[in-house]
Amino acid sequence: MDKKLRYSRQRETIYEILKNDCTHPNVDDIYMQVKKVIPDISLGTVYRNLNLLASQNKILKLDIGDGAIHFDARITPHYHLVCDKCGVIEDIFLNEEIIAPLITQVQDNCDMLIDSAEILFHGECHNCLKKN
Repeated sequence: MDKKLRYSRQRETIYEILKNDCTHPNVDDIYMQVKKVIPDISLGTVYRNLNLLASQNKILKLDIGDGAIHFDARITPHYHLVCDKCGVIEDIFLNEEIIAPLITQVQDNCDMLIDSAEILFHGECHNCLKKN
């Protein structure tokens, strides 16, 4: 059940900052940006509001394996590419015609109904490849 949230200046500021940041920041990055707007905000308030926004499906939480949780305000279906050299996280949009057969195959092999999929691609980004 999706409960209506009361308006919160802190939560709105956090959400707006995240919407305008396509780098998939972690909580510390978000906290530093929010602090510029609301100097007396606590790290705990940022954590609580990020978790609340995620529980309300307004943002995505990403665990890319680097020890930090990253956040994404883009909730339309998409996947992520992670550069294992520099750590950059990029959005990737794949045609449903590519993903649907994969989900069907996994569903058939696991005898499970799949509601969604989070696919994380690892490799080396364009910038790191150019440096080599």
